[in-house]
Amino acid sequence: MSKRISPLARAIAGVTLLWAMQSQAQFSQNLTIGNPKAMALGNAITADSSGIDAVHYNPAALTKLKGRQTAVKIIAGGMDIRAEFDAPADYGSNFFGYNQDPIAGSRSRTTTSAMYLPGLGGTTEIPVLVAPLAGLSINPPGSKFTFATNIYTPQAVGYTRENDDPGRYQGKEVVMQRITYFSPSVGYQVNDELSVGLSIGFSHQALALKQDLRAPGMFTGLIAAVQDAMCVVGSNPLDIILNLCGGELGPFTDLAELEVDLEQTLSPTWNLGILWEPRDWFALGAVYQSEAKMHMQGTYRIDYTQNWQGLWQGLKSSVFGILPPLSVMSADGLYAYEQGNVSMDLTYPAHFSTGIKLKPHRQWQFNMDVKWTDYSAWENFELKFDRPLDFLKVASVFSPNNATRNSIILSRDYESVWSMAFGLQFDVNDRLSLRMGYEPRKSAIPGNKADALAPLGDADLYGLGAGYRWDPETEIDIGFNYMVSKQSIPGGSSCNVNCSGLLDMVYNPYADLDIKTTVKAYVFALTYRTRF
Repeated sequence: MSKRISPLARAIAGVTLLWAMQSQAQFSQNLTIGNPKAMALGNAITADSSGIDAVHYNPAALTKLKGRQTAVKIIAGGMDIRAEFDAPADYGSNFFGYNQDPIAGSRSRTTTSAMYLPGLGGTTEIPVLVAPLAGLSINPPGSKFTFATNIYTPQAVGYTRENDDPGRYQGKEVVMQRITYFSPSVGYQVNDELSVGLSIGFSHQALALKQDLRAPGMFTGLIAAVQDAMCVVGSNPLDIILNLCGGELGPFTDLAELEVDLEQTLSPTWNLGILWEPRDWFALGAVYQSEAKMHMQGTYRIDYTQNWQGLWQGLKSSVFGILPPLSVMSADGLYAYEQGNVSMDLTYPAHFSTGIKLKPHRQWQFNMDVKWTDYSAWENFELKFDRPLDFLKVASVFSPNNATRNSIILSRDYESVWSMAFGLQFDVNDRLSLRMGYEPRKSAIPGNKADALAPLGDADLYGLGAGYRWDPETEIDIGFNYMVSKQSIPGGSSCNVNCSGLLDMVYNPYADLDIKTTVKAYVFALTYRTRF
């Protein structure tokens, strides 16, 4: 027997999945590459040498690597994610007077990291996010070419929350991860002043998500009011006509638990860079990192609560439950869980960066970058299911521009953003360099699209680090980043998290609540690079 997913739960699955992809991608940009020098300089590294990680930052800088070199690095990080949920004075007015939300007045916090293991899937909880990475470069004697490949992590963000954490309705387990496992690259030194470079990155992209689902709003408030009036103790003669008493469905009722696992094992991109150094004290660099068109595939599973199943079974047993339009718009409620396959087309956004390196004094160096990321590519997203679904027949009636019989198209309207980065280096002597940096990160998410799944507003990133030349063949670098982001989402201001209108059930789990979020990220990296 074929299984059908309820309209509400399946639509929630799609919306939540896309939020995870979008917000986490922005959150982790350049945060988990793990190059200590770039980290310490606030990622103002486009016109500077970043070792073998130039494969990512600017492949033209690979020409700085002479002979045969290898680099090994360790990157470790963690996050402290917090959220506050408070009810305004008139809370409950949109839910027909129901205002006893157990989430109101609660606090969410997690510091537990998680990662995605390719081949195994899902989330794997770990005490601290730690990853060993490596790369190598070869510059044949007398050649203007430098060849390299590198393993790095353009995105690596993951966390888990406790089962009773109030933030569980927008992420109980979340991992967004991109690993570039092979990156053939070449840098070419045109002359003493100019270098160019190209790298091709082959990456594994993954997303794992688990969360509880609920739907506070006008519709569920209305259902609760009807149930209070109709569902009296003992038999109700009206049940044969309209039976809504099989299970509770109020504004604060848990509906289901959703689990989604999506990946693409091969996602190629390319980076094109240029480095111009007309003087010893000045350098100009630029890099364009291409977008990646992905077709991610995976599975989902939804475990329903008894309230959810009972409500729909009761409705189906009544006259109105088997007559249009309720028969078309309602679920069966026959299954404790449902599972299947889902796919999604996603664009990994293009990125451009240009910067300068100034050395006004033999011991002082100043770096500055200007960056742009094309988040406007996230205007719409489309989920495609493995077969036509009943809920999409309904969605195509109410929203013909956003749904067909086997797909749903979701509007995001994110914005492409410009940002800057600043770095300062002090060379104590020929061996030791001290570094610091600052990067103000402007959010690409408009205020009316904010949420608590990846709660990132405008952010500030601070960097510290040092480089030490152990001997003529060996360099050791360490870097540390601290990033903090805070946002405030007044009740009803973002229909990605806290709207309460009749058509806002998908998906606003904290409808009408005032939300404040804080994210703090800590990343440490160490690189050992030597000639061989």
